[in-house]
Amino acid sequence: METQRTEPLFSPTSRNFQEALNYEALIYTSGKGEATIEPLFDKLGQCLDLSVPLPSHPHTYADAIGVPPSILLEGYYHAHARFQRLSTTDVVIKRGDPLFPQAAAVVAHAPRFLYVRGDLSLLSRRLVCVVGTRNPSDEGKQFARESSLALGAAGLVVISGLALGIDGVAHLTALAQGFPTVAVIGTSLIESYPPEHASLQSRICAEGLVVTRFSPVAKTQKWFFLLRNQLMSSLSIASVLVEDRDGGGAVKQAQYALAQQRTVLLFKHTLENRSILWPRRLAADPLTVVVGKPAEIPKLLGIHPQPPKPNAVKEDKNQLSLF
Repeated sequence: METQRTEPLFSPTSRNFQEALNYEALIYTSGKGEATIEPLFDKLGQCLDLSVPLPSHPHTYADAIGVPPSILLEGYYHAHARFQRLSTTDVVIKRGDPLFPQAAAVVAHAPRFLYVRGDLSLLSRRLVCVVGTRNPSDEGKQFARESSLALGAAGLVVISGLALGIDGVAHLTALAQGFPTVAVIGTSLIESYPPEHASLQSRICAEGLVVTRFSPVAKTQKWFFLLRNQLMSSLSIASVLVEDRDGGGAVKQAQYALAQQRTVLLFKHTLENRSILWPRRLAADPLTVVVGKPAEIPKLLGIHPQPPKPNAVKEDKNQLSLF
């Protein structure tokens, strides 16, 4: 095992990359979660420069998590190899940095780091979630398309979770019209889920922005997608819940949004659907707004539509039909 490699992972100015690597090495080696490791890491920061490679101080770090230095170094080099799979254009943003959205930094369970690929300027735009079921009806697909179009035309940026169904329709509709879109994913940047959306993820990286709270070291778990939803709602000024079942992921996202004091918009026809309970439960919250048609959404958010873009690309209806 190599124990003398102490060079930074990226350039010497990439402090966040190295600090994130050190942090993730502690999580991976200890088997403990962020809630336990982050306070220990902050305490280490009182006596160490956290952006210096961990192998420079193996005993100090190892003592903090109660493992032998040799075990910690083994974990560090595993994490190092995973971080090397990031693109050289990927950016790590630390909570408290100017680029880290303040609204997302102050909510419960805010991540210490965000890993992003694409147009960073989109984080400073007004983002609105369009979310819903992975198995939408034709009506749900149409409402997702119209919602995405209305938001883009008003200068708002559609943000969604890259899932099959409503999420995919929202992303593709924005891209087809030349509007940027943001995908918040439940995996690291070196993975794609669902695999059917690998090409869509690559396209959003090139034409929009992909954001995750999960490092390349993280082994994807089912509950990661709940944390993904919490992050997505915290980055947004509002969430449009198009269609979902009781207890579905999009319903949970709306609940997170309300807890974070964000606006939730749902459509009148879902409120009138007596086979599901969630619309009436959400509508009881004063932050929920009931919408008749997607075109009304920007106005209800206090935004007026902008003139249409002259070179907008037509929708690829064959591609959209996959969702």
